[in-house]
Amino acid sequence: MIIIKGNNPRKIDKIWELVKKDHTGKKIAIIGYPGATPHNFIRAKQMPAYETMTKQNTLDNLTRFLRETKDRFEAIIFYIDCESHLIESIKEVTKSYEEQFILTVYDEKVYKQVVNGE
Repeated sequence: MIIIKGNNPRKIDKIWELVKKDHTGKKIAIIGYPGATPHNFIRAKQMPAYETMTKQNTLDNLTRFLRETKDRFEAIIFYIDCESHLIESIKEVTKSYEEQFILTVYDEKVYKQVVNGE
């Protein structure tokens, strides 16, 4: 899992740099909260976007999404800017899947994007 931390709203640019190395847009999905995904960027890259997450049930929503879309994508971007305490739980949910995962994490102290797990 690649984790991108920071408070810069343009994290999607860094995500695309990482993804385009290994994947085509047709095999990548982005999932996030309603109204929080960068629609112009997604349309330009022609990626399927799912805004099915809720902040109250993030892990349950994530588990259901992965189960319903198993083996449909090479990479899945979790564009959710979750808090750091959820990272290990999300890693646990995704460990049995073969897809590459990219997770955005909100970190108030970091403006520049910090990438872990490349």
